[in-house]
Amino acid sequence: MTNNDNTTTLVLGATGKTGRRVADRLKALGRDVRAGSRPDFDWEDSATWAPIVRDVHAVYITYYPDLAFPGALDRIRQFTALAVQAGVRRLVLLSGRNEELAQQAEQVVLNSGVEATIVRCSWFMQNFSEGWLLDPVLSGTIALPAGR
Repeated sequence: MTNNDNTTTLVLGATGKTGRRVADRLKALGRDVRAGSRPDFDWEDSATWAPIVRDVHAVYITYYPDLAFPGALDRIRQFTALAVQAGVRRLVLLSGRNEELAQQAEQVVLNSGVEATIVRCSWFMQNFSEGWLLDPVLSGTIALPAGR
């Protein structure tokens, strides 16, 4: 185990929609933030995991592309075990609503033996201003399979 007196927070997906906002807010609070994004961190390359969690107290976990993708649960399981073994004391997982694999990933994090928080989301408002719904917003019509 490494020194647990550190206060560095690793933000995975630190250039993404939520990760960059979490990193910015932590920095504004004067916290030490380590950005975890490619090429330094890659979910597809487990060799990048150990160096990025070294001397980290907490991790904000976002899984790209989605927790419901094939292989995501195994990677979350492996990463969580590695992080805890490295001395991480707190995990925060960005999850989804009512997705079976996401719920299984939540249980992995909750049962890790360290402090854990699950953030369940269903929509990001940024999708309307900077994401996949921007073009429909600008065209004046947003069509979704949401019934009446």
